[in-house]
Amino acid sequence: MPRQARMDVAGQFYHVMSRGIERRAIFTDKYDYADFYGRLAEWISLSGSKCLAWCLMPNHFHVFLMRGDRPLSELMSHVLTGYATTFNLKYERAGHLFQNRYKSIICLSENYLREAVPYIHLNPLRAGLIKELSELKDYRWCGHAAALGLRGKDILDRSEFLDHFGGTERSAVENYLRAIAARAASGRLGPEELPETPDQASPDRETQEDLVLSAPIHSGNVMFPAQSREESLALTERISGVERGSIFGLTRAHTISHARAIYCYLRKESAGVSGERLAEELRISRSGVSRLIWRGRGYFLDWEKLNNSTTSLLGR
Repeated sequence: MPRQARMDVAGQFYHVMSRGIERRAIFTDKYDYADFYGRLAEWISLSGSKCLAWCLMPNHFHVFLMRGDRPLSELMSHVLTGYATTFNLKYERAGHLFQNRYKSIICLSENYLREAVPYIHLNPLRAGLIKELSELKDYRWCGHAAALGLRGKDILDRSEFLDHFGGTERSAVENYLRAIAARAASGRLGPEELPETPDQASPDRETQEDLVLSAPIHSGNVMFPAQSREESLALTERISGVERGSIFGLTRAHTISHARAIYCYLRKESAGVSGERLAEELRISRSGVSRLIWRGRGYFLDWEKLNNSTTSLLGR
C-alpha cells in the first residue's frame, strides 16, 4: 500500500517526533547531540519555521514547530538523512538509524499546544535523566531553560512561545510554569495524557486553514451569545487594555497581537465571521488568522478564570 501523503501547510503547528530503530540510541555522546541540534537549528532557519518546544533524548526526540515557507518534509529529510549518514560513518554501522518515518501530529487547538509543550520538556524527568523538576533548567538538550528566559541563543522561538501562554512575558512564564508543575506533580508524564487531535493525514480537506477555521473552539460548554462587531471590539478593549483603533494597525507589538487574537476569537465564536473576512479586515493571511484564533481562545480562557464566568465578561 502506498504511503498516504502528509498534510504539510505553511503556518500550521506540528508535533514532530522520531525514535531510534528497535528503540536503540541515536545519541551516544555530547557531540552527537550537538550535531543533531546544529542541523535542526540550520534547517529551522532555512525553512522559516519557528520552534516552540524541543527535547533530545538518548533514543528519541520531540520538536514542536510552526511550519515556515518551505515544507516540513524538506526540513526533516535534511536533518534526519544528514545526521544518520554522519552517525553511521562515525560508528561504522550500516542501515536505518530511525524507526520508520518521523511522526508529525497536527496541532488543531490551543489546548493541545499548551499540553504538548510541557509534555515535551518533561521528557528528561519521565526518563529519569533528572530527579526532580527543579533540575530541568540545567538539562542542556531541552527548550525549558530558553522558555524561562534563562538561555540566550536557542532554537526555541521565545516570542512565539510566549504568545501562546499569556498576554505579557510575566503571565506567560507563570502560566507555563503552573502547567508544567501540575503535569509533573500529577504524574501525567506520558503521551496518553495529551488531548486527542486528528492525525496528520486528512485527505478529505482541501487546505489546513479550512480545517482549523471550521473546528469548534467554544470555551468549555459555554456558547457565546451573538455579538455585533462593536460589542466584540468593546470586550476586546476591556480584556486587553488596547484601544480598538490600534488593533487594525500593521505593528507586530506583543500587546497588539494579544488584542488581535482576542478580537478574532470573539468574532468567530460570537458571530461566525469567516477566516477570509477577518484576514481582509486585519490585512493578514488566513493561516495567520487561524493562529490568532487559537491564541485568542487561550487568552480568553485565562481571563475568564480570573473573572469566574463568561456571563460576567459579556456583561449579560
